[in-house]
Amino acid sequence: MAGTVGRVRASGRDGVPMLRAELSGGADRITIIWLGRNRIAGIEPGRVLAVEGALSEQGGRKIMYNPRYDLAADQAAGPVPRP
Repeated sequence: MAGTVGRVRASGRDGVPMLRAELSGGADRITIIWLGRNRIAGIEPGRVLAVEGALSEQGGRKIMYNPRYDLAADQAAGPVPRP
C-alpha cells in the first residue's frame, strides 16, 4: 500500500519504544507501528510512503507492524536511502 503519512507519534508502554504513523491512500487508512523505534528519518506528516507487510485488524482498525517501507523520493533529490 502507498499513501500519505498523517499523524506521527512516538510512544510506548513500560519504556518500550514504539513509532506509530497513520497512512492514508485513497479510501484506505491504516496504522503503521514500528516496535523498538522512537524515530525513523523521513517518516513525517505529509510524506508519501509505500509499505509492505502483514495487515491485521484490531477493533475495526487496519494495522501493520514493522513493515518494509520505501520513502517516495523527490525526483530532483534522487532516492532516499533506507536505514
